This record gives sequence, structure tokens and C-alpha cells, in this order.
Amino acid sequence: MHGNGTEWLDFDLPTPSYHAHSNKGYLLAYALDGFFGTKKNQEYLNDVIARFLITFKDYKPERLPYKPNITSLGTYLPKIYKLQEFQALKSISKKKCPQARADKFDDFVFWAIKLHCESLIEEYGIASYSQLREFTITNFPNHKKGISTPLCKCKSVWNWYDERDWKIPKRKKYNTDEELKELLMTRQERARANAQKKEAETKIKILNFLNSFESLDCKKKNGSWNASKIASFLNMKPHTVSKHLKALIGENND
Repeated sequence: MHGNGTEWLDFDLPTPSYHAHSNKGYLLAYALDGFFGTKKNQEYLNDVIARFLITFKDYKPERLPYKPNITSLGTYLPKIYKLQEFQALKSISKKKCPQARADKFDDFVFWAIKLHCESLIEEYGIASYSQLREFTITNFPNHKKGISTPLCKCKSVWNWYDERDWKIPKRKKYNTDEELKELLMTRQERARANAQKKEAETKIKILNFLNSFESLDCKKKNGSWNASKIASFLNMKPHTVSKHLKALIGENND
């Protein structure tokens, strides 16, 4: 919307397979090579679509639910692209979209919806749920987990701003290397770190219990530990206790 038709050059994108101006702005179309029937490929496609929406945020972009009608009024380039050729979207750092650098966020669909909600707030003072829902359905109709997943993100975003009286908070600036490192951690890395922390805490909890007076009631006649009784005392699953007991006994043997 309202662009001059050359913005894709600013973002270092490939030449569109089809490019046409309209009374509202212009249309970009890319012919893609690939099969998008698997969940993994569909997720990749949705990420790229979301990155387009984030990148062109100031131009109110939307994904059209139909193939373009190629006419002589537009420019047609018979070229087919791989999704990998759109990686420039991932490292974008333009002033027009300072808070939406894709390499800072691992959930691109969520951020596309969130930034669109903020655009609606800036324009109308409030975002209706129907507007945000229509945007979500239009742009992510084939999410890998079904339309219910992006709609849950949509509802979450709408509720968040509704609870804050439609105020857009100022986002924190990350100035130190440590803050930037924390920001760039992927969800998977963060989950792994949390899992390791939880494992360590569980191990310490079991070890402290084994050294306590109460643990005397958790010994079997042969001198081994009764994992089920320990689990009952610590409100844990027997499998968890058994796993850590084996590790602790192994450490002691070493």
C-alpha cells in the first residue's frame, strides 16, 4: 500500500517474478520451487511470509489469497525461486522497521500479527478483533498446526493490548553484549538451558534428601534405595528419581 514500487530493492530481495502497480500501491509475486505439503516445509513458508509482512510493515502488506492475473500492465519475469533466496528478510535492519528485525525473534508469525495490531492501534487508536482475525486468516491460512494455532496467537495479542487500554509500550533497547546474547537465544536454546537447570535442581533435591534422616525409611532390605518411596516424599515421578539415583550411584562408583 502507498509504496512507489521499488521498496523490494531497498530490502535486497530478488527481482519479482511478477510486478504490477495498482490504484492502492503495487503487487509483488514470486514463483516458488518446492513442495509445501509437509509440516516442516509449511512452517518454513509461513516464516518467509511473516518476514515479508514484518519487513514491509509500514506499507500495510497483505498476502493475496489468489494467484496474480498476469497482464501486460505488469512486468513479468519467468524465473522460479527457492525459499533460501529470501534470507535477506531475516537480517534486515532498516530504520523503517527498527523493532522488527527478524533475526531477533524466533516466532515470526506471532510478530507479524503483533506488529500489524500495533499498526491498527496507531491508525485507529484501537484494533478490533475482527480486523486482526481477518489479517491472520488471510496471511496464514495453511499453518502447519492448522488455522487454530495462528488464531490463538491472534487472540493472545489482542487480549494483551486490550488489557493495557491499547497503549503501545516502548520496547527496551539492548545495548550490552550480554543483553543482545540473551535476546538472540532461540526458543530451543532457552528451553534446553531451562531443562538443564531443572535437571540440576532435581538432582540436588534428591541428593539432599538421601543425606537426610527421612531417607532411612526409603531403604530396601538389600540396602538399595526405594525410588517409589523417595518419589512419594519429594512429590516426583518414580522414573525421575530412578534415573537420578542411577546417575548418582554411578558417580559414587567412579
